[in-house]
Amino acid sequence: MNNPISRRTLLGLAAVLLAVLLPAAAPAAPGKTVKLLTIGNSFSGNATHYLGDLAKAGGHTLVHQPMSIGGAAMEVHWTKIQANEKDPKDPAGLYGTKALNATLQGGEWDYVTIQQASIKSHDVATYRPFATQLQEYVKKHAPKAELLLHQTWAYRVDDPRFSAKAPAAGEPKTQEEMYTMLSGAYKTIAKELGVRRLPVGDAAGAAPHARR
Repeated sequence: MNNPISRRTLLGLAAVLLAVLLPAAAPAAPGKTVKLLTIGNSFSGNATHYLGDLAKAGGHTLVHQPMSIGGAAMEVHWTKIQANEKDPKDPAGLYGTKALNATLQGGEWDYVTIQQASIKSHDVATYRPFATQLQEYVKKHAPKAELLLHQTWAYRVDDPRFSAKAPAAGEPKTQEEMYTMLSGAYKTIAKELGVRRLPVGDAAGAAPHARR
């Protein structure tokens, strides 16, 4: 992997998630078990890399089931869902050997997260209608779970995306512009869905993180 994300950054991302999933409890409070299912891509993998360790250090237990596809946009997950609905045996509708509907139904999840692909994260139009469709699907199969919108972050400052002499219309020209655009898109979609946003991208800010 080129330009790997530092351990310090990964710990920082996990700390932001932990603050939402496991709010600070009284010192004498018993350990809590939190069940989390993430529907995403490598960015959810990065952000949760140390989440279990941090939860354990605080006396808690994290049960985490990733349903991820590298580089996947919300549309990709919705297409996979549709394939599974059409034919449960079709590999195109499975995450490895798992079907999303069965996994949602069988986990008694506290939280389920969804996120947009980083390459599309700045463009709010790419979230529609897939964010709403995913929300409805999660609510159908895991009605007790809280859906959270898991924000991604901007590419590092020297990413080739920002070196184009003539960027396509609507494309971010700098890391800072990408961050501003994606942050606005996530806030807009979170408001439309009526859900909480995991502000991992805000925590990352405009620091020189690696592209994944």
